[in-house]
Amino acid sequence: MTFNQLKYFVTVAECLSFTEAARCLFITQPALSRQISAMEEELGTRLILREHKKLRLTPGGLLLYQRFREILDAYSQAVADAKTANLGYEGSLRIGFLDVYDISELFPEVLHIFREQYPKISLTMERHGLGTLPLKLYDDSLDLILTYGFSLYDQPELVTVNIQKFTACMMLPAAHPLAEKEDLCLKDLEQDQFVILRDSICEEGDRYISSLFEKCGMHPYIKWVDKMEDVMLWVQTNIAVSITSDRTIEKQNSSVVLRPIPMVEAGGHDITMAWRKHNFNPAVALFMEMLEAHLNLRVIRVI
Repeated sequence: MTFNQLKYFVTVAECLSFTEAARCLFITQPALSRQISAMEEELGTRLILREHKKLRLTPGGLLLYQRFREILDAYSQAVADAKTANLGYEGSLRIGFLDVYDISELFPEVLHIFREQYPKISLTMERHGLGTLPLKLYDDSLDLILTYGFSLYDQPELVTVNIQKFTACMMLPAAHPLAEKEDLCLKDLEQDQFVILRDSICEEGDRYISSLFEKCGMHPYIKWVDKMEDVMLWVQTNIAVSITSDRTIEKQNSSVVLRPIPMVEAGGHDITMAWRKHNFNPAVALFMEMLEAHLNLRVIRVI
């Protein structure tokens, strides 16, 4: 028995007329009659009685009509649900943010609008370190990540969109004797211990910081750590200084001071959203479309 035969039988049962049912189904009446007869032959029982040019369902036909109607309704609902899911109106979206990134400037409004517009999408947000975020994409723990663009160099099979720029800054303990020095430059901190994420966490980031030191003719003592929390620990305790970005939540910490690095090489770096090419979660496209529209609107407002 085919799916079309189910539709044919249900239509005939509802119309109780081969002529009217054939018109609704856009087939000929003889073809429709042959399909119903084939069903009856396959099932080995009568479904429709033809009496004086009128049709009547047998008890078995009435039972099948009710069951087939349920099947067709369930099929239609399943198709509708599938289309809705593919449009992203249902499902889930998991976003990972860099642990030190300050989301307060850009994301609260976008996230609020997204949740209002797509209330059936379950939204999950997490913070992770620089080295962990790409791994979370590749093991399918996250759909989208936001991180420093340089940490994604040579990462395969990713789609990336740059959404903001950041500038590298010096991070000093608030009690540091040079914290308020006018025209502070990186060279002034040559005698300080720098605490930096080790190169195994982000090789490109380590290479960049090394290039800044080289540009300044510096060879500082470096303490290597595995997490940004450890960087903050060393700076807050007035033991070391570091290099961070002007988009970091660290600027809200009263125990540290962020100072710009007066070098061209310090600016123009990307903060990037990324996802896997083969992640077909439609909520990713919906969120990115909303985020990019919000970014364009902000640019227009600024202009």
